[in-house]
Amino acid sequence: MKITTNFAASPGRMAPYLAIMFLLFAAMAAISALVLLISANQIRAEVPMLEEQLARYRSREIPMSANLLPHDKLVMLHDRVSALNGLTGTAGQAFPLLLAHLEKLIPDGAWLVTLQYRAREGETKLVAEADRAELLTEFMNRMEQSGYFPQVLLTRQAQRSGVGQHAIQFEIQLREKL
Repeated sequence: MKITTNFAASPGRMAPYLAIMFLLFAAMAAISALVLLISANQIRAEVPMLEEQLARYRSREIPMSANLLPHDKLVMLHDRVSALNGLTGTAGQAFPLLLAHLEKLIPDGAWLVTLQYRAREGETKLVAEADRAELLTEFMNRMEQSGYFPQVLLTRQAQRSGVGQHAIQFEIQLREKL
């Protein structure tokens, strides 16, 4: 008696698995192609609207004027304006900028009573008032630490009394960073 065995799978047994894998791959490819086609159609539909927006933006552009000054005359004009600005001699920062810095630094519960600003010297003298001296001390500390004012001096301290209220005033002299 002779027994022969073959443990290798016959080629016909793998065919259903290969066919299913091929069909899944083909289905995924078809779905991907469909998604790409839909996406391309949406983009194609947006093109006219985007071209219209581009045309509107281009119509807003300021046309280049032919009567502009030549470069050498612009340089001369710049030099003259710089010379005039130099004659004004303002060494400090602009007054609105100074007020903006002070507004950021002054604590709640304190307020400015007077403000004298000398732009040429870069000096400011102000009187600040509060109900408590701690608020004014905090204000001075904030000014010193801000970096805007390299010199902060307390020149006078006074107490103001009114009907039912009393407040403390600090007269402070500031020198701005030039």
